[in-house]
Amino acid sequence: MARPDGIDERHIQPAEGWQRHASPLSLVVFGVVIVLALTGMLGHEREWNAESGGAALTVHMPELIRNGEFFEMRITLESDEPIGELVVGIDQAIWEDMTVNTLIPAPTEESSEGGEFRFTFAELPASTPFLLKIDLQVNPDILGGNEGSVTVYDGERVLVEAGVGIGVLP
Repeated sequence: MARPDGIDERHIQPAEGWQRHASPLSLVVFGVVIVLALTGMLGHEREWNAESGGAALTVHMPELIRNGEFFEMRITLESDEPIGELVVGIDQAIWEDMTVNTLIPAPTEESSEGGEFRFTFAELPASTPFLLKIDLQVNPDILGGNEGSVTVYDGERVLVEAGVGIGVLP
């Protein structure tokens, strides 16, 4: 049987020695990635908490993430006093170079003022937990991370504020 041009006898002989097996380097690289993931070096989540005047705010999101990834930001609020007009303000710097995919529940009004995105919701009875779930994606051009604050208002009056930050790896 004729062989194609450039193929000779050495190409069809079984490989011997180190060339017979895959490189052990790939196993070492895979092991390093597993160890980094288990230690949290490739990303982990965190909660930022703040309390003021009977209002407790918790922001849950990754503290470290890679660009291009999707993630979830959860903002939880509970107040000892009723809130007449619940407004959640998120600094524009936190979401710079990020895409917001979903916001649940949907606010009755959205605005941008004072360097933050503001989302207005209905009144919140005392001791009723409120959860705002936001799905986001880190755009590929962000590197290093973003910092800012999440502020909860009753109308225009500040109730509680928490500083948050997200580190972004390439």
